[in-house]
Amino acid sequence: MKGLLLGVLAVASLAGCGKDQDQPEKGASDAPATPPAAAQAPVPVAQPTPAPVEAPAPEPAAALPPESALATYAAAGLPDTLVKDGCYSCHDVNGARIGPPLRAVAGLYRTDPQAVDKLTQKVLHGGSGVWGPTPMIAHPQLSADQVRPMIEAILKLN
Repeated sequence: MKGLLLGVLAVASLAGCGKDQDQPEKGASDAPATPPAAAQAPVPVAQPTPAPVEAPAPEPAAALPPESALATYAAAGLPDTLVKDGCYSCHDVNGARIGPPLRAVAGLYRTDPQAVDKLTQKVLHGGSGVWGPTPMIAHPQLSADQVRPMIEAILKLN
């Protein structure tokens, strides 16, 4: 009986040795179970952070404003200081640019007895919220005495 047991054990051992473990079984797919790239993902390499680049300084405003802006403002009866002081950059007389049209400003504030003071402060100190999310920038280089006549002229627009 020991001989029979040893014989069966020997046959079983030899049967297991006949297979090549690197080759897939018959009928199995030839494709690897996991793609090589997924099996061995590349190790990320740290990239150096580029040095911050300073933003270029804004170009200075043109010394002479466009003739078309001067003509448009003059035709509306507005002083040329509105153009020379840069108001035309954001405000057209009739159409919206960055800021509201000056006729719309006049229409909104014309009946407000505090309008000249409110708008003078808005020009000098800036603000937002009346005409949407775009803020009115401050103009600290101007004085209230310079701004007040401009506001009065705007409020006379029809």
